[in-house]
Amino acid sequence: MLSRYLDPKNDYSFKKIFGEEKHKRIPIDFLNAVFQLTDEKKIIDLEFLNPKQPPDIAARKESIVDVMVQDQKGDKYVIEMQVAKIEGFEKRAQYYAAKTYCAHFRKGGIYNDLKKVIFLAITDYIVFPKKENYKCDHLILDNYTHEHDLKDFSFTFVELPKFTKKVDELISIEDKWYYFLKHADESNEINEILAEHPEIKEAYNVLDRYHWTEEELQYYEKLIMNEADMHGTLEAAKKEGLQEGLQKGLEKGKKEKTIEIATAMLTANAPIEQISKLLGLSDKEIHSLKKTQKK
Repeated sequence: MLSRYLDPKNDYSFKKIFGEEKHKRIPIDFLNAVFQLTDEKKIIDLEFLNPKQPPDIAARKESIVDVMVQDQKGDKYVIEMQVAKIEGFEKRAQYYAAKTYCAHFRKGGIYNDLKKVIFLAITDYIVFPKKENYKCDHLILDNYTHEHDLKDFSFTFVELPKFTKKVDELISIEDKWYYFLKHADESNEINEILAEHPEIKEAYNVLDRYHWTEEELQYYEKLIMNEADMHGTLEAAKKEGLQEGLQKGLEKGKKEKTIEIATAMLTANAPIEQISKLLGLSDKEIHSLKKTQKK
């Protein structure tokens, strides 16, 4: 039996919850909870930015993230929901943050005008096996004094598999949001403890499949099927000895094996954005592969 509530970790549903203007109070509440922002630091308004930043030069990679917002002070938040494990995800996080930091800086600009970039990754797999906590914050600190002088970059990772609290153990709003992300699609009813928080209740309402059109549900299911097809393709590649080549290609910039996987994913009708996000290829490269397939 299908659950009434869809999976918030799905790319499409995640963006509907956290990336739409009409539900703006949801990401405001979520970010305030995750980063424990209060008083003058509290986010009171957000502007949604284009999560897909076109490259200055066509040959460069594009930045494609799930949600990108800017608060009332101009600080930018890059929010990424990552379900499938990706080799080098930590480096990709730094690449996206750097790209975002420089995106609006033009010739003649003043360095003091550059705003903070806060990268938030929620993962459905374990990124740091040696860390016990489900949440870790990474800052740039002085190696000797541990002073926080370089304040414009920070990276926060929330590893959902490590979050094991039960409903009756949820104390903070932050805890409730992580529980929502991990378990929302497992029940047909909203737990009364979670329903007490209006923004989480609204997020459940967004996930209610009865509020989705048939076309939206089909796209949601298609992403799930594409994910399964992608895993099947990678397993097949592994059996044929291609997985090692793919990892080396990603690490060393050699694209031969990466292109083989991308071609297989195109054959499985995986979305171009998903292929780009997984393999680091630009839209131009993927469209070129697609044209080659049609010949």
